[in-house]
Amino acid sequence: MADMSADVLRNNLSNPARTYLWHIYFTTMIGGGDAAKVEGRCQSTSIPSRSTRGIHLPYKGTPGLKFPGKLTQPQIWRCRFVEGIDRKVFDALYGWQQTILNARTGIGSPDPTLRTEIHLKCINYGNVDWLAIKLVGAWLEEMPDVPLTYDANTFIHFDASFSYDYWEKE
Repeated sequence: MADMSADVLRNNLSNPARTYLWHIYFTTMIGGGDAAKVEGRCQSTSIPSRSTRGIHLPYKGTPGLKFPGKLTQPQIWRCRFVEGIDRKVFDALYGWQQTILNARTGIGSPDPTLRTEIHLKCINYGNVDWLAIKLVGAWLEEMPDVPLTYDANTFIHFDASFSYDYWEKE
């Protein structure tokens, strides 16, 4: 039987993964925009969740049977971007939304041209990927209100919600 002492567990976790060592990459920046500037300004995000729900089969008067097998994903991914005085994040997100549906004309682009892949890569101290996730069929869903304030030393942040079809490990 394997030794499960606290010392063994601690030694097996000698270098925990850090929450600040990650990058995002857009395969294509829809609507134009400087992808490198936008990606570099992503300040916070999360690894998207996944769950396996059960499939319940009732049988007569019994509780029935429950089988694992229904994969669910929230299909929404949120990021927070810090903006610079060059307005690169706003221009990129606004351009994407205008490509989806132009607010003035009411004309949008076909669905395949509105989606891209977004890559989330967590890295270690050696700048080597230890976890890479690809969001497939992603598109910009929402850019909520951006608070402005007279407080000193605050930055403009753009929150963005992206919808996607599914995610997978690369």
